[in-house]
Formats: sequence, structure tokens, C-alpha cells
Amino acid sequence: MSRWSIETLSAVCAALLLVALGWLAGVAWQELNFWEHVWLSVLLLTATGMAIWLMRKLRTRLACARQQLDASTMRYRDLAEAAQDGMWQTDADGMIVHVNQRLGDMLGLPLDQLLGHSMAEFHDDATLQRLCPLRQEAGQSCMGELRYLHADGSERWAMLSGRRLYDRLGSLTGALVLASDITEHKRAEQALSVAHAELENRVALRTAQLLDVNTQLSAEIAMRAQTEAALARSEERLQDIISMMPLSLFLKDADSHIVLMNQACEQQWGVHFQDIAEGRDRQHFPPHQNAGFHAADQEAFASRQVVIREELIWNALLQENRLVQTHKKPIFDADGQPQMLIAMAVDITESKRNEENLQRSLAQLRELSDHQQTIKEEERRRIALDIHDDLGQNLMVLRIDVSLLHTRTAGAHPRLHQHAQRVLDTIDATIRSVRTIINDLHPSTLELGLGPAAEWLIRQMEGRGSIRYRLHIASEAPNLGLDQRQTSAIFRVLQESLSNIVRHAQASEVEVALAQDQDAIVVRISDNGIGMQPGDDGKRAAFGLKSIRERVHALGGELRIDSQAGQGTALAIHLPQARPVAAPG
Repeated sequence: MSRWSIETLSAVCAALLLVALGWLAGVAWQELNFWEHVWLSVLLLTATGMAIWLMRKLRTRLACARQQLDASTMRYRDLAEAAQDGMWQTDADGMIVHVNQRLGDMLGLPLDQLLGHSMAEFHDDATLQRLCPLRQEAGQSCMGELRYLHADGSERWAMLSGRRLYDRLGSLTGALVLASDITEHKRAEQALSVAHAELENRVALRTAQLLDVNTQLSAEIAMRAQTEAALARSEERLQDIISMMPLSLFLKDADSHIVLMNQACEQQWGVHFQDIAEGRDRQHFPPHQNAGFHAADQEAFASRQVVIREELIWNALLQENRLVQTHKKPIFDADGQPQMLIAMAVDITESKRNEENLQRSLAQLRELSDHQQTIKEEERRRIALDIHDDLGQNLMVLRIDVSLLHTRTAGAHPRLHQHAQRVLDTIDATIRSVRTIINDLHPSTLELGLGPAAEWLIRQMEGRGSIRYRLHIASEAPNLGLDQRQTSAIFRVLQESLSNIVRHAQASEVEVALAQDQDAIVVRISDNGIGMQPGDDGKRAAFGLKSIRERVHALGGELRIDSQAGQGTALAIHLPQARPVAAPG
């Protein structure tokens, strides 16, 4: 019981006694006389004084006992701190209630990390069962060695001895354990044991040295035989794998000599490995190919990475050069010097031929398309001329005859005069239709050059809609240095572009610029419309733009399209200017 609980209990008992006496005096006060009242008051005062005196006496004795207890505790702590052995004390539940500084030094931990913790947090159950006094039976000794880890990670040993603690009534209150540091002793024992074992090993080694040498030699001979057999099997499997590879594989040394090649490589080169081994590959390939191979190999070693190149390789079986794509990876030894070159070759001869055939077919198709357009333009020009010469002249003669008839019947035949007027109107409308058809087939302004033809086309487009057109011509020559074929083609491109703007662009302004420099003709067509939407170029129905691109490519030019949604579209045509051919002298 704490000191505060004892003092409080004493005060409560004295207060209860005084209250009881006061209550009894109050009950009997009415029945007593004056002297009895005096004696009762003296009795109460005496009891009160005795209670106060007893409380003071009790407090004095408690203070003296507490001082003695504190002095005893200080002597115990001084004794514990001065001890050369580690010491800790636990309660009945195994919680650490006191440790000395020596134990903290042995563990390398501050004391506040030990107080209030259970022993089970530092040792496993088997160690506690062996060395914890609380786990032993009453009267059973508790002593033994403990191996533990210091806070710095080093391994240490201690000799533990402990006993249980009981109070005066014989109840278990805890345990006290002493730990003696025997680390140096254990280390000396281990060193002695190691030295003894080493001495025995040396004696045994000296004794069995000849036997070990003979055994080792026999084992090395057997191991070498096994290694050589395994290496032979491994090389055989590697050869099988390499020979079964569908791709051409070959190995070269640092001097670019063939040291290995698979069956696919032999078929690709048309030669067997036995025929070009041991440096004879230089005799198989032409000198210029050998020089190219050596340069490519040195490039791979210098770059220290995989090098991919296209090379021509002579095929002795087919008696032709085959185009292959080689992948060469350099291998270096431990000193960083070139050791080997692993190479793979893919025959791309047929794919290249197919690609060239495709390019030729595309060029032929473009030439055919250009030829068709040229023939079509010439046919239009011929039909326009025929209509102008034949139908135009006939209509003009017919109009002259009807005009004479109309003049002569003005006064004599009014009804015939009116009928002649209607015929004149019909002939005039027919003449205008014929002129329109002629201009649609082949405008006569094309004979004057691209500049006048563009001006006529823009006037025609302005008369058909509300779009404003601006034309800029930066050239002194009306034809801008173009021949009849180029003039017709560029005019049709311009006509198709303006028609596409009218149909799809929703533009209010269109600007056309024609410029000529020393080497090329530049045509730029721009509008302020809605621009090309994503995917418009790839639509199946977008033949106008495809036709423009093919016309420009057929003329050897380049078409560039700059368009953004909501910001209009600009077409730029860069056409090389045809150089005049000098007349023979």
C-alpha cells in the first residue's frame, strides 16, 4: 500500500471516530445537565486531540520508514551499478522492472529500451525455458550460457544465473538474474579450437598429401575426358542447331576469315564450307566484294554494335550476284580486343526485284495515264476546232441567210418577219451554246499561254458564283515557259482545284498565284474555306485530288497540301521547267 493510501486511511478513520462521537453527544445532549455537558465537551476535545496526536505520530513513523526504504534502495542501486556483472529484475509476469548500466553496456542498448518490456521480446521460448527462473520449478537451479547479438551486430556470450524472489508471505514477486560477460573467454576457446583443428588439419594434410595429389590427378584426367566429351556433344548439338536454321548464319574471326557457316548459308552462296575454309574465302568472292566485306567487318568492330547493311554476294551455283541484308554483331575477348563476328544474311534479291518491277509498273501506269490525258486533251482540242470550223461556220452562214430574209420581210410580210426573228434568236442561242461547248472542250485562250487562260477561267468562275477570286502572275512570258502539254495539264489542275473549292470548301475568297523562276514553275491555290477534314484524302470518292496528284507527278512535279480544319486549304505545285532543246546546226 502506498504512503498516500495509508495517510488517507488514517485521516478517514479519525474523521469517522469524531463524527461518531459528535453524533452520540448530539443525541444525549438534551438529557444531560450542565456538568455533564462540561465533561462531555472535555471528552470530545480529548478524543480530538488524541486523534490528531496519533495521526502526527503515524506520519512521523511513516516518514522515517520511507527514508530508511529510500536509503536501502539507493544502497541496492549503488551496489547494482558497481557490480561487474549485468543484472536485471523482473516482476512475476516477466516484465523488466530494473536493470543496471553494466547490462545495458553488454547489450549495447539504452536502459529505457529494456525497462517495461517482457523477456519474451528478447529471447525465444526455448532460451527462456532453459535460463529464465520464472520458467523453472521452485528450488531448481537456473544457470547456463547464453549466446546473443550485440547492438552493433557482433556475436557475444554471457553466463547467466538467476533465482526467484518471494515476499515475507512466500508469494512469488519476480526474479533476479545476473549475467557475466564471457565473450573473451569464448573467443579464446574458439581460437584455441580453431588452432587445434588447423593443426590437426595440417597434420592430416601432410599425411595424405601424396594420396590427394594422385586422387586429384586421376579426377582431373577423368574430368577432362568428361569435359571434352561434353564439349564435343555440345559442339555437335550446336552444329545441328545451326545447320537446321532457315536463315543464313556464318562466323568470322578478327581477320574477316570464315570459320563457320550453316547449310542455309552454303545454299545462299552456292558453295560448301569445306571449299572456302582456312582462308580460301578470299579466292571465292571477287576482289571488290572482299574489300567491301572487310570494310563492313571493321565498321562493326569499330562501332561495337550490330551493323545492318545491304551487300552483293556472288553465288557460284547460280553464277550471279545476290543482294542480301546482313546483320553483323561483334564479339570481344576479356581484354576488349576483336575476337569474332556473328553474322546473319537475308536474301532480298527477289523482294528488290519485285519492288523495282512495282516501281516500273507504277511509272508505266503514270505514263499511260499521262498519255491518256494528253490524247484526251488533243481529242478535245480537235473536236473543238472541228466544231468551230464546221458547225460554227454553218451556223454563221445560216444566220446571215436568215438575217437577209428578216431584213427583206420587214415591210411586206410581217408574220414571216416575226418568224425570222425567232429563228435568229434561236440561231444566236445555238451559237452561244456552241461557244460554251468549245470553251469547255478546249478554251481558245490556251493557245495564248497559261496566264491568259487562267484569267479567262477566273472570270468564268466569278460569273457563276459569289466567290471572289484574285490572280497574281509573276512572269513576263504569258506561257510562263511551259509547252502546250504542260500548259494544258496545269490549266486542267487549276480548273479541277477551283471546281473542288466551289463544291466542298464553302469559301468566300480564293487566291491563285503563278510564279516563274529559273528552274521551276510554282502554282499556289489557297482559299479561306473550312479546310480538309480528317480522312478526306483517303475517301474513295475523292478522285479530284487524286487526279490532280497524278497529273502533277506525271509532269515530274511535286504537290504539297497545307490544310487545317476551319483555316482553309492551300495547294502548292512545284513543276520543273522544261529546258529548250537546241536545234541541230
